[in-house]
Amino acid sequence: MEHLFSCWEEVEKALVRGALLLFDYDGTITPIVEKPELARLSKNMRNLLMRASHDHVLGIVSGRPLKEVKKLVGLKGIYYSGNHGFEVEGAGVKLVKKEAKQTRHILKKICDELKKKLSRVEGVIVEDKGLTASIHYRLVAPKDFKRLEATFERVVKPHVDSGEIKITHGKKVFEIRPNVTWDKGKVVLWLIDVIKPQKNFPIVYMGDDRTDEDAFLVLKNRGLTVLVSNRRKKSHAKFYLKNVGEVKTFLKKLVTMKHRHR
Repeated sequence: MEHLFSCWEEVEKALVRGALLLFDYDGTITPIVEKPELARLSKNMRNLLMRASHDHVLGIVSGRPLKEVKKLVGLKGIYYSGNHGFEVEGAGVKLVKKEAKQTRHILKKICDELKKKLSRVEGVIVEDKGLTASIHYRLVAPKDFKRLEATFERVVKPHVDSGEIKITHGKKVFEIRPNVTWDKGKVVLWLIDVIKPQKNFPIVYMGDDRTDEDAFLVLKNRGLTVLVSNRRKKSHAKFYLKNVGEVKTFLKKLVTMKHRHR
């Protein structure tokens, strides 16, 4: 992977006439924090996103519930995708995967059981997001992790074995999703088809987590993919930025670039 700013002249030429800009939320436009509810978008970042949306098509693709990510970002006229792509809204389009809706009662049952059985594990957060669920363990002491992991596996195993759900992993989180062939990569392709960008209209996708790899992979030969990470790790992304601060710098360059070429 190359650092995105090391070849900025080429990037600028590609994006100057407009692009489809897609960003993950946590760890990409706002830093990773100890508790999900503390991840607030800064006024400066929101302003930059708003300015970028004037000249580009903008979308947020998050694992958070749609209603929550819309409230956190608070911009009108852009596309929002929540629950890893299971729900989408924007510019007259709306999608909720029916297969995901059918597993809501199973997810609730699993979350209720996990909350009960993990009640004595300090720091664990069981988040029922309606169409998916997340079990956060960033605040769990290392000595308690094995117990948490074993309890989690016991609770979810019958539902995994029956084909009702599947488990994925993120940064200090277990993700529980409906067992449907749908992810951030699939929803990105769906969005591209809905938006129908003109020929040669570039697509930019930025994300920081394993779930974003699905998007990086499907855009491998047709998009500008950027991993937000201060560690050079294996990824399907073509470029990297070190942190949220560099994402902010990217947006600053983007909005000033457009003005320079007018």
